[in-house]
Amino acid sequence: MIGRNRVQVVTEAITLQYANGKSMARPIGSKRFTPYIGFHIEVGRDDELDARLGIAGIPQIEIKHQRQGGAEIVRHWALGETILFYPVTSGPVAQTVAGSLGRNAAATAAAGIGLRWGINDRSRMAVRGYLDLLVRVEMARLVQLSVRSRMSDVLLNVLLDHGRVCEAADHLIDRSSHPDLVTFHELALPLGPGEEEEWGKGETTTVVPFKSLHPTQVDGDYIQRIWRPESVHQAALRDWAGIQAWASEYALQNDERGSGERNEVVETSHEIGR
Repeated sequence: MIGRNRVQVVTEAITLQYANGKSMARPIGSKRFTPYIGFHIEVGRDDELDARLGIAGIPQIEIKHQRQGGAEIVRHWALGETILFYPVTSGPVAQTVAGSLGRNAAATAAAGIGLRWGINDRSRMAVRGYLDLLVRVEMARLVQLSVRSRMSDVLLNVLLDHGRVCEAADHLIDRSSHPDLVTFHELALPLGPGEEEEWGKGETTTVVPFKSLHPTQVDGDYIQRIWRPESVHQAALRDWAGIQAWASEYALQNDERGSGERNEVVETSHEIGR
């Protein structure tokens, strides 16, 4: 039987960015820019998001972005140096970015991970999920964290470490109430600044990439603290097919045609590395 397809709708996601210390930012009302490290979301992109974050008392900052022709000052919500993120993916299929592409490209997209080679063989990688901060203000909407170049390795390693904790949770949860494997979105992934590193070839620059803040040893109490609320689980089940469709499209996008990703990538960190 040939069957009949259903048209898959790819939902737009809120863009989450991370500044690695090379971005310059200032509090609203201040005249002085200083190096900034932390997660942020641009103001003015989503009315509902702006309203919820304003009610929650999240501060705003101005970040100076270097553009062709000069600098642009853009206002953002400053989420802080650490966040809790529920990634909606079945997990990496390989230990490296290169290994996740090629013959594994289709499996990577099916896992809900956006990955491709971009201009000058710089990788681009993205993952979607939910921010605990937004979940707590009853806004379980998709957020997209996108990176490129050497930060792709960072994001991949973060997901691999989260998979380690999910596997540990399989042996720590009550199997009578949860017989299935613990999937990535069922545990909050804590992200925050890592150690300073020197990146680049020849003339290097100091950056502070993010990292997984999961402890080396996990126990039942820790798993219980980072266990997802029911709203996250229901949202993940609702959004999963769309995330897979998005990841497949992401893998096929051509950077040179201008795919609207200016605000999807981690600013200032992506040109260092490959």
